Amino acid sequence: MKLHKTLLAIVASVGLLSSAQAVPITGMLNISGTAHYNAPIATATQVTMFTDVVTGGANTGSFAAIPAMVMVTMTSPYIFNPSTPTPALWSVAGFTFDLTATTFLQQSVHGILIEGTGTITGNGFDPTAGIWSFSQQSGRGTVLTFSATTSTVVPDGGMTATLLGLGLAGVVGAGQLHRRFAKA
Repeated sequence: MKLHKTLLAIVASVGLLSSAQAVPITGMLNISGTAHYNAPIATATQVTMFTDVVTGGANTGSFAAIPAMVMVTMTSPYIFNPSTPTPALWSVAGFTFDLTATTFLQQSVHGILIEGTGTITGNGFDPTAGIWSFSQQSGRGTVLTFSATTSTVVPDGGMTATLLGLGLAGVVGAGQLHRRFAKA
């Protein structure tokens, strides 16, 4: 009977964990503007200043209500080499992206392509993992137009916590059975 009550308590707590769903940020946000680099694009290591940064169209999910041409606040400098965390890299319409790491995908005299990971917060949503893709497509100077897209990482909907809880319930149950049969 004690085994039954223990397993029932574990299964009930796992059920409560899986039903307390988070409200993650979803979708994609497009922005563009001008980046002022500390050197010509092929050797630049940071953006010293952002100017004229606005949202683009075709925003989706939680960002869908943000129209094109809304001003975006950007933090400078943005040091991408070496990868440097940048709190509040961008903020717009109540959302903020805290950059934790940057990965180079390409850098040459023809442009730069960088991907960053971090956390998006705001507007009553739970903090959500996100990916920031930053690109500048052409030009050889230090003041160039860029585009960027932030998209969210798809959450697993609590399945990991549920499976972990069920696995733990099985371990506890097996231990209880082992003790019961060891006494017999």
